[in-house]
Amino acid sequence: MADRLQEELDALAVRLGRSLTVDGLDGELLAHSTQWDDADQARIASILLRHVSPERREWEERHVGPDPSGPVAVPANAELGMSARLCVPLRRADRTIGFLWMLHTGVALTAVERQTLARGADVLAAQLDAPARAPGREVDRLVRRLFDDGQAEAADELAALVPGVVEGVVQLVAVVAHDGEGVRPFRPGEFGALVALSPTLRAAPAYVGSCASSTHALVAVHHRGAACPLLAEIEHAVEPCVTGAFTLGVSDPAPLGARAAREARRQALAAAELAALDPALPRPARWAALGAYRTLLAGPRPPDGALRPLDEAGASAPMLLATLEAFLDLAGDVQAVAKRLNLHRSSLYYRLDRIAQLADVDLADGLVRLDLHLALKARRVRRRTLR
Repeated sequence: MADRLQEELDALAVRLGRSLTVDGLDGELLAHSTQWDDADQARIASILLRHVSPERREWEERHVGPDPSGPVAVPANAELGMSARLCVPLRRADRTIGFLWMLHTGVALTAVERQTLARGADVLAAQLDAPARAPGREVDRLVRRLFDDGQAEAADELAALVPGVVEGVVQLVAVVAHDGEGVRPFRPGEFGALVALSPTLRAAPAYVGSCASSTHALVAVHHRGAACPLLAEIEHAVEPCVTGAFTLGVSDPAPLGARAAREARRQALAAAELAALDPALPRPARWAALGAYRTLLAGPRPPDGALRPLDEAGASAPMLLATLEAFLDLAGDVQAVAKRLNLHRSSLYYRLDRIAQLADVDLADGLVRLDLHLALKARRVRRRTLR
C-alpha cells in the first residue's frame, strides 16, 4: 500500500504542480510529495517526525471538523509555522479514512485543477483502503529510526523486512550541501526531492533504504566487494535534487546493528562534511581515506599556536595560510603547489620564505611540517557543525 500510495501522490503532485501530503486519522504522516519550494516549517517538521504535532492537529481539527464531506480551507497560523492550506478528506464507503493536504500558494485552482484534485483524492482513498503491499517506505522509515535516531529495536524490524541484511554488511552514504562557508541546510524544495529519492534507487540490488533531514541525507547500501556500490548512482540521483555544490561521505562496511549504525552515521557525516570543508580531500570522501582527520576526530584537538603569527599578518593572512596548507597537502612539491595555486614558482618561493620568517620555522623540518599541518586540519575540524 505504502509504495503505491506514494506513487499516486507523486503523480498527482506533478499534475497539480503543488506539494502534497497524506495524513492518517491519528495524525501519522503516510506519504508526502514535497517537490517545490512551498513547504512551510510545520510541513517540514511533520515530514521529519513522520507525525503531525498535537498543536497543529488541534488547529486543523478546529477548522476541518471530525468528518468533513468536502474540501475545507484552513487558515494560516504564524505561531505554529503554518501557512494556509486546503484539506481534502479521503473517503471510502461514506467515511473519512485520511486527509490530503495542499499548501496554498496564493494562486487559486482552476476548474480543471479542482477536478484533477477530486479524482486524485478518490484514487488515494482507494490506495489507502487497500491491503498492505510492498514494504519499501517502511524500510526507509526504519533506516531513519536506526541510523538517524539511533533506535536499537529498528535493527530487528529492518532485518525482518529485508531478508539477509543482518548476515551481510552495510555501508552508509551521507549527502550534504555546502557553500563557501561549509555545510548548509537543505532548502525546502531540495529536502522534498531528497526525501523522494528512494524510488529512484530502490530497484538496485545493493540498495537498502534512505532518509533525509534538514541538514543531510543518508543512504544505506549492502557492501559488496572492495568498493562501495551505488556511489555513482547516488551522486547521479542527488544532482538534480540539490542546487549548487554537495558532497558524499562513505562509512566503513559494518554488520547491521545499533552500535554499528551509530558509528556508520558518525563516519559518513564526518567524511561528507570534511570533504565540504577541505578541497584537498577526494570526493566522494571515504572514512577509510581521511588519514590524520580520523586521529583529530578521535581525541583532543592539537593547539594551533604555531599559526598565530600568520593569523596576525593582516590582509595577507588568508593567502599565506592557504599557501602553507597547499604546500603541506602536496608534500612540499613546489611544481604541484604552484599549479594548484596558479602561481609562478618565484612567487611561491617568496610566500614560503615569508611564512618561514613570520612563523620563525624551518619548512624543511619534518616535525615542523607535521605540527603545522595538524594545526591547519584541526581548524577545519573545529568548523564542523554536524555531529
